[in-house]
Amino acid sequence: MQLETITDPARLEPERWDRLAHPSLYLSSDWLRARSRTVKAAERLALLSDRDGPLAAAACYLSDENAHPGYFPPRLLGIDCLDEAALGSPAQAQALAQFRAELKQGAADWSPSLVVAAPGRYGGASFRAGLDAQAAVRARAQLVEAIEDRAQRDAARSLCWLYLIEGEDPLLEAALAERGYGRLILDAECYMPLPWDDFDGYLDSFRAEYRGTVKHEMAAFDAAGVQVELRGADALDAELAALERQWRLKYGRTPELEEIVADYDELRAHLSDRLRVFVAVQDGRAIGFSVFLDDGETWYSRFGGFSYDEGNLFLYFNLLFYRPLQAMIGRGVRVARYSLKSYEAKRSRGCLLRHVLAFVKPPPDWPPMRPVLDLLDHAQAERFAQISRRRISKR
Repeated sequence: MQLETITDPARLEPERWDRLAHPSLYLSSDWLRARSRTVKAAERLALLSDRDGPLAAAACYLSDENAHPGYFPPRLLGIDCLDEAALGSPAQAQALAQFRAELKQGAADWSPSLVVAAPGRYGGASFRAGLDAQAAVRARAQLVEAIEDRAQRDAARSLCWLYLIEGEDPLLEAALAERGYGRLILDAECYMPLPWDDFDGYLDSFRAEYRGTVKHEMAAFDAAGVQVELRGADALDAELAALERQWRLKYGRTPELEEIVADYDELRAHLSDRLRVFVAVQDGRAIGFSVFLDDGETWYSRFGGFSYDEGNLFLYFNLLFYRPLQAMIGRGVRVARYSLKSYEAKRSRGCLLRHVLAFVKPPPDWPPMRPVLDLLDHAQAERFAQISRRRISKR
């Protein structure tokens, strides 16, 4: 058994890496080559082989406080969006507050952290197709052990598997639990099955009040004379980059325009034939856009940008849901995957939620984490259950 660690995504060999069965496009060589630099951490792409060739692979990054905030564990594990007051008791709220303070004050103790997760906040790993039950269990254990050895060679102070979709690979979850990792529900992925024959079927699935909201938002968009054009990779230019920057600035991120354009260049270089760009045009100029990745029967929502000077045209909902859904349903797409966050908004447009997990090994001298991880896990489960219970459909 041999672990190969690829530190330059440009050297990733598709003929070897993509021999494995990827649970998601986000673990493909094209995606990793296009987007690894956005993690802003040292690449440690792990490929485990035996005498029969590639057996397993995972995207790993050696992360510190300079990394993208979604890839440095001390910035994630406190679940800052979870309200302490919503916990079951004052004692639990105090325990969470103390945990958050420890993470903030001791963040440097976690660095460097070997993080197992692909760009785009997706976890999991790839394995050789066709393994029997016993070999599949063994392959998970071997990959986990090999990545732990890699962490030791890098003198990593912590090791975290992030953004695993619960139930997608139960054998991997079991392997991590057996190795003593702490577990918690880190987030939730929003996704939408598309069983309808046409867009009217989507509309008809809603209860009356929700259906009325959708029609109102589409009508306001149309009344303003906005047209949506479905374009390809060449649409990603400086004009759209300026709109993306407006969207990022709204949420406290401050990328340079040149950085966004460089990201577009990487996407075009590796994923040009998969990019689906929906552009809202008014009076000859772009006022918003959204980007999806076409993976056949699955489309992934990735990013977008919006002008905030146009009044309330419901650009977000028209460009993320209504107009792309028309295209997807017409092309026979079976599921749209809408990533994380904005749970209530996505649920009210038809999305379902499923838990996204983290498995954590903290620094060796860190205070015991299991009680607070269990607390967070329970609170997150209840939080997402409440959102999921919202009745938006007729049935």
